[in-house]
Amino acid sequence: MRTTTRNITAIVLMVLAVLLGSAAMLGSAAARLADTPGPLQGILGPLASDPELRRVLPATLGTELAARITAQTAVPQILAGPLDNAIATAGGALFEDPSFRPAWEATIEATRVDFTARLQAAKDPGPGSPAEAEQVTLHLDLAPLLGSGYRTLHGSLQGSALGAVLPEAIPAAPVLLDTGWPRADQLPTETLDNWLSLARGWVWMLGGAVLAAAAGMLLATRTGRPWALLAGGAAALLLGTATRLWAGSLGSAGTGGGTADLEALVTNRLAAGVAGEFGAATTILVTGGIIVLLAGAGWAWLASRTQDPGPRG
Repeated sequence: MRTTTRNITAIVLMVLAVLLGSAAMLGSAAARLADTPGPLQGILGPLASDPELRRVLPATLGTELAARITAQTAVPQILAGPLDNAIATAGGALFEDPSFRPAWEATIEATRVDFTARLQAAKDPGPGSPAEAEQVTLHLDLAPLLGSGYRTLHGSLQGSALGAVLPEAIPAAPVLLDTGWPRADQLPTETLDNWLSLARGWVWMLGGAVLAAAAGMLLATRTGRPWALLAGGAAALLLGTATRLWAGSLGSAGTGGGTADLEALVTNRLAAGVAGEFGAATTILVTGGIIVLLAGAGWAWLASRTQDPGPRG
């Protein structure tokens, strides 16, 4: 094989190695987010002690609690006012109850499981489903919190006339709040499904990246290896920068940055957290790209200084 062809092929293999390695890092982050509880708990778990959640959650839970209670039992009109007051008080006391944090963690996990299940259903809709599937967005399932809130309410009313008319428990049916994230114009469901399918094969992509990089360095000539490194470093730097910009757009998406309600609060925190998960991979890409670029440039400079100048006239 001619020297020029070998070096060009080596450069192509190095760029391919960077693409596969980048896909492996980003794919690993995406697969962990979708398939394991840890990352989402790390993103949304700290909201349990966030003052903004304490402000918006009691009103949402109170509305749902009142609806469940009145649907299950007839509350005398004379007790309607005391019930509203008791629900408001219990909503504030819920955050100090030992059951609150486990209920919040259960809510996060139920939300993740529901989201991935609906993504899979959108990928394999089955017969009779509409030709164009709806955008799958994250639904916050408040059922665990609602159960915890009702236990707090019921315990606070023990021995009272109002406590006597309340049921021992309320139905544990899902209580879903649609966050509206991700938006169809940012991350369509079909695209997200395809990406996740690829992401779950990140180990194979990592293996391919190692093989491509090794083949490229072995195939390149001694003078061509610095240029193969330069090409790989430049590809990593460009790809890392582009991915960081894309991840940043996810972090600022959807709700405009306000925290007027529970959905907006969760969506803002979630989008910023997902951007942070991918941001770690892009930092590795950008840093690695700069290091490899400098190494390639230094190697090329040393090679040019040590080349035999040939016989002098």
